Amino acid sequence: VRFTNCAWHVGLTKDLLRHIREQGVPENRAAIIHTYADFSGVPPADRAAFNTPADAPVALALARLHEKKGLDTLLDATAKVPGLYVWIAGDGPLEAELKAHCTRLGLDDRVRFLGWRNDRGALLAASTFVAFPSRYEPFGTVTVDAWAASRPLVAADAVGPAAYVVDAVNGLLIPKNNVDALAEAMRRVMTEPGL
Repeated sequence: VRFTNCAWHVGLTKDLLRHIREQGVPENRAAIIHTYADFSGVPPADRAAFNTPADAPVALALARLHEKKGLDTLLDATAKVPGLYVWIAGDGPLEAELKAHCTRLGLDDRVRFLGWRNDRGALLAASTFVAFPSRYEPFGTVTVDAWAASRPLVAADAVGPAAYVVDAVNGLLIPKNNVDALAEAMRRVMTEPGL
């Protein structure tokens, strides 16, 4: 019904555009307009405000605290990467569960739950790289945010990131739910200059 009530249709990804066209929308009535971001000139957030050493590697996760976002995988992987700090910017239904998991893993000294934020650019500028472990992601604006901020990206191969991230070219693409692969990719970003 929604496809018959509109004269024009816009999809954010190749897959969404394909879906729109499969619903009978003519090619000349549907197009892609990608999400974009511009963080040029945004000063970095103050790491001291998040009790994070100035020289520590920081992985930034921009996500709802939801099962689909794979943040439990990120915490499990962080436990395998000594010295890595993690900032999780977002809120959601799993906040208490994720914080308890963080405590069980002994990560309270290196993981910061920042809550909902409106300063993505400043957080990106202060981070070392972006961790994007989503299990389900039709597109993932976080991919565009990382690229716009010139930050390395470690992304799970959910549909959206897998359609745009070329492994070892414009990010590191790892299998969903794979703690060891995520830990290894984060280690690589921390230890391989110029990756």
